[in-house]
Amino acid sequence: MGVQTAASEASGSASSAWAPLRSGAFRAVWLMTLAVNIGNWMQAVGAQWLVVGAPQADVLIALQQAAGMLPMLLVAVPAGVMADILDRRRLIIGVQLCTMAICAGLTMVTLDGAVHPGVLLAMQFALGISVALSVPALGALTPDLVPGSQLTQAAALGSISMNVARAVGPAIAGLLIPRMGPASVFAADGLAVAMFIVVMLRLRPAHRPATHRPERFASGLRAGARYVRHAPVVQRIMLHALLFLLPASALWALLPMFASRHLHLSVVGYGILLAALGVGAILGALVQPRLRAALCGRRIALAAGATYVCVILVLASVQQPIVAAAALVPAGIAWVVALAHVNAEVQNVLPAWVRARGLAVYQVVIFGGQGVGALAWGFCSSQIGTRWTFVAAAGCLAAGVWAAWHRPLHDTTRMSHHPAAMYPEHPAVEVEPHPDAGPVLVVCKYQVAEADEDAFVAAMHDVGRSRQRTGGNGWRLSRPLGTAGEFVETYALLSWDEHQRHIHDRNTTWEKSLQDRAASLAAGPPRVERFVAPGAPVSADDVRALDLVSATA
Repeated sequence: MGVQTAASEASGSASSAWAPLRSGAFRAVWLMTLAVNIGNWMQAVGAQWLVVGAPQADVLIALQQAAGMLPMLLVAVPAGVMADILDRRRLIIGVQLCTMAICAGLTMVTLDGAVHPGVLLAMQFALGISVALSVPALGALTPDLVPGSQLTQAAALGSISMNVARAVGPAIAGLLIPRMGPASVFAADGLAVAMFIVVMLRLRPAHRPATHRPERFASGLRAGARYVRHAPVVQRIMLHALLFLLPASALWALLPMFASRHLHLSVVGYGILLAALGVGAILGALVQPRLRAALCGRRIALAAGATYVCVILVLASVQQPIVAAAALVPAGIAWVVALAHVNAEVQNVLPAWVRARGLAVYQVVIFGGQGVGALAWGFCSSQIGTRWTFVAAAGCLAAGVWAAWHRPLHDTTRMSHHPAAMYPEHPAVEVEPHPDAGPVLVVCKYQVAEADEDAFVAAMHDVGRSRQRTGGNGWRLSRPLGTAGEFVETYALLSWDEHQRHIHDRNTTWEKSLQDRAASLAAGPPRVERFVAPGAPVSADDVRALDLVSATA
């Protein structure tokens, strides 16, 4: 019998941090994700310890972290499109089969305990690609496993999974590597992936019937990029994530060298430091719901950032391993609180139709920021030393905290993303055009009283961003010459199929509220006209022309 998804299994108090685990499907996926995360941390420690004694080890370790994270910059967004278009479960299974093969390869090449750093980097890069392909699909699958009221708790449990792995994985690696060699941790990672594949094979997500034919990859990619480009709320969230991640990644990038050269620790000691970080991260995930209830998001970000700055400064001056380990506990708390805060925000603002693509862009920021930061701080450490690099990172993070305080996140508590009818309503047509026919030009004519014109224009600019988020290109608001009080809204959609998605699938209650605010300032509903280009279906030239118009809008 397969693992079934049923919202009824997850019934209970939505405020409980553990409520999503009442769902058998979510519980099985969460446990196996925990096992895979533990395996990933074990292989990361094994790979880092293989090069810790090599020349330019600080740069090599930073390159390893970058090789594991930078693939997000290359494939995460296409992976998000695939996760929104394809069967997510099958996509995850296929990617994890490739991951298992990579783990087997790592095990084979490290059996003798020696491997060229270039080979390790290539393998880490391949594993990074598999993570980049899996994360958007797993994130978008979560709403199929738990009720919407438990998404925030599910995200917090994801943080707990990742950070339990940070505590347990390095500790297990520290026990295995001295006794069985680095190959053992790579084999264990492969075994965890195999167990995860078994769970995904048994999973039976709820069937969601498609209202239209499957979206094409290229148009899906454009739709995801267009949504983020015209969503200031999402952009602000990602900026806050970068302001924290770029300087905060110094701790993760330099911790192996700090443990080895400055604290003179073995792989076991390094594992203990990572375990201290992990323990703090678990505590952070557990206190996160209480913090969100007691403090506004602005104060949560300030407290987490300030705590992390203090910890980095302590590490820059500490000589005793026990003091360093104690300092890393609040660092783990601050790390999870800061990232869980922005993660919950981005989950709340993304509608279902573009969730995987939006999460993919978010993961580009998260992993890319850590990867770029790891490279930068690794190079800085090779020039001025680890301790002074910590001081520089603390200064950069303090500046980021100050900037985030003065440019806080938007209030997302009123942003509901349930499906809603488009305003104005688009009348039915007698003869449906071919799905590929296009471009489709939409013209809406409004009549506005003179006293309301300024407010109407301001409201319509929000509507314009909404139209473009949901598929529109080249949005314009114009006034016909010689006609008092008349305004004409125009925008184009790539094809009739895009038009149908625009009015039926992509409009949400939040987008509708923006449209209703503008409509309340007009004297009655507008007159809607639609025009389809004659001749052949949409061509590549049409795509380029519409993208150009949209970019200049």
